[in-house]
Amino acid sequence: MMLRTLLPLSLLLLSAGAAQAQSSRVYCCNDASGQRMCGDTLPQACFDKAYKEVTPSGRTLREVEAPMTPEQRAAREAEIRAQRERAAREAEAKRRDRVLVDSYASVDEIDKRRDREVANVDGDLKRAQSRESSLLADRAKLEKLKPASGPIPRDLVEDLDTIGSELSATRSVIASKQRDIEILRARFDADRTRYIELTTKPNGRR
Repeated sequence: MMLRTLLPLSLLLLSAGAAQAQSSRVYCCNDASGQRMCGDTLPQACFDKAYKEVTPSGRTLREVEAPMTPEQRAAREAEIRAQRERAAREAEAKRRDRVLVDSYASVDEIDKRRDREVANVDGDLKRAQSRESSLLADRAKLEKLKPASGPIPRDLVEDLDTIGSELSATRSVIASKQRDIEILRARFDADRTRYIELTTKPNGRR
């Protein structure tokens, strides 16, 4: 037989003991006004509250937190995502540290590799700069061919346009190579600093 669901705990336990109730647990919470509510099934007043499952003798079996509001749930999910992202970043940082220490035997090796990679890009940069100079010289020659007055010959206009387009593309290459060199230097500077930090620690290689 189901017990009344909105009785004070003391009366409920007395009733349960006297009648040898079939239920082996009781559900209790404080309602909105702070009053203790219990029942052999979860009272409606407890649906959105934290509650306890207790034995008829009063021993706590389980405590259940109140359901989260949509805002609390969203905040909790955001925190879980943030924790996972932090863990992923930390794991990736540790992986990069291992690779860095395993890749070089000394700081000098880092410097040599930096110089090689910068030199490769610098070679491309110098070739692009040389091409730019050649195009500027060609354009200057064509400019001298413009008539003092009257229309510019169509072939001359086309040649100037072609040089202008190639000059623009070449300058884009130059800017790109300059950025690549800056990025390389910054990356190797960071690797150098981190390598020294890792290898001078008590558990490091030095």
